[in-house]
Amino acid sequence: MKKMAIFQVDLNIGGIQKSCVNFVNNIDTKKYKVDLYLCSNDNIYLPEINKSINVKYIKAMPYLTKLIPFSILKHFYNPHIEDNYDVVIDFNSYANESAIAAIKTKSPLKIMWIHNDIEVKKKEELLYRILHFLFKSKYKYFNKFVGVSTGALNSFIRINKIKDREVAVIPNLIDTRLIKEKLKEKSPFQVDEQKINVCSVGRLVHQKGFDILVSNLAKFSQELENFHFYIIGGGTSEAHIQKLITEHQLGHLITLVGYLKNPYPLMNQMDAFILTSRYEGQGMVFLEAKSLGLDVIMPKHLEQYVDKEINGIDDIKKAILALKKHSHKFDDLKEYNDKIINLINNL
Repeated sequence: MKKMAIFQVDLNIGGIQKSCVNFVNNIDTKKYKVDLYLCSNDNIYLPEINKSINVKYIKAMPYLTKLIPFSILKHFYNPHIEDNYDVVIDFNSYANESAIAAIKTKSPLKIMWIHNDIEVKKKEELLYRILHFLFKSKYKYFNKFVGVSTGALNSFIRINKIKDREVAVIPNLIDTRLIKEKLKEKSPFQVDEQKINVCSVGRLVHQKGFDILVSNLAKFSQELENFHFYIIGGGTSEAHIQKLITEHQLGHLITLVGYLKNPYPLMNQMDAFILTSRYEGQGMVFLEAKSLGLDVIMPKHLEQYVDKEINGIDDIKKAILALKKHSHKFDDLKEYNDKIINLINNL
């Protein structure tokens, strides 16, 4: 049996964390002994991990060490991993702990997962520009890079001038069995079934573009009397989004739900899903909405992050106004997930 080590900072709320859970739960543990290394004890998703996965812990570094160049930092951090592995994966790709641990673990194959369009992220976020400059030297230690979408991988290759390493696109798995199980729970909200209900789900941060959604809805709110929009999520932009809703007098049209540990029962009451992100890594929530049978409205520029699973739309206003109430049927995304499992096995 071959041995695999996967490094991820935590299993708290987030797209990378959810991706990690789905990934490790679909590894064939008859072929691989899998050790999952975490740096944090704050792990909401930990109970969802397959019991055959060995969860271990390494020490986290103080936050300010992010401002130390990686080439220096790697000499001072030792995760003390004695085991040898056939393959190690830095699933996080952002954290210094996961990268150094993967580099210092004895293994002939070191793989890094790429979860975001870092080219756009650098343009949009000053802090990330600084951090990328400080940690970009870590990429030379990895044999292979896996992007969760064509957009994410191509961006990574361009910005880091990757020429001599193997690369692959492997989208994130969507655990539709877990979604179906969570649908059995009661929703904390009951919607007005007479209206066309539309939801948007994600972290309330600049990247996810909820300010774009609110501002766009304000432009034709008088045409949306039969609609209601629910924004599900929490984050650093929450106060700003609430301020925009108040300024545009959209309190009757948009409900800011906040963070929900289980958003699926509320999503299942919707007629459609919309997200106006500035950029994505893959955009798993689009596929989760698709599994619930919802109509999905996605801007055209996000197509590169979903790899043709969902078509993007140029005219968002036209798409919203064309929505109708209809029953929706659950889709287990079997063909999609089977394709990804084959890609993982071939990796």
